[in-house]
Amino acid sequence: MLLRASSDAVGAEVDLSAAVEEAADGGVEDGAVLTAFAEAVVRATDELDAARVRALKTLGPAKFVEAAATIGIFNGLVRVADSTGIPSDAMMLERTADVRGKLGFDSWSGAKRRGWR
Repeated sequence: MLLRASSDAVGAEVDLSAAVEEAADGGVEDGAVLTAFAEAVVRATDELDAARVRALKTLGPAKFVEAAATIGIFNGLVRVADSTGIPSDAMMLERTADVRGKLGFDSWSGAKRRGWR
């Protein structure tokens, strides 16, 4: 929902399927690089060093720091929500129903706990 709201705020059109499709750019400048970097950080994969170097080279230092900070805060928010069992509120459920269904989020293991299904 945050990505949708921020893209609406700046009048940008994004393809949220990039969240679940490998090597998708989501219609965002350098989106594939950002996605690969975020995935490597969150999943702590063996590709982290290569993704970090590629992101820094592609984005430049200022955008790289902004991307790393954004990945960190989103990762932290999700971990806190998951660990405390915070369910999604009614507004969130309503505003994300189309995307959750389209991208298959409702079938994830945590979907029931969050009230998605």
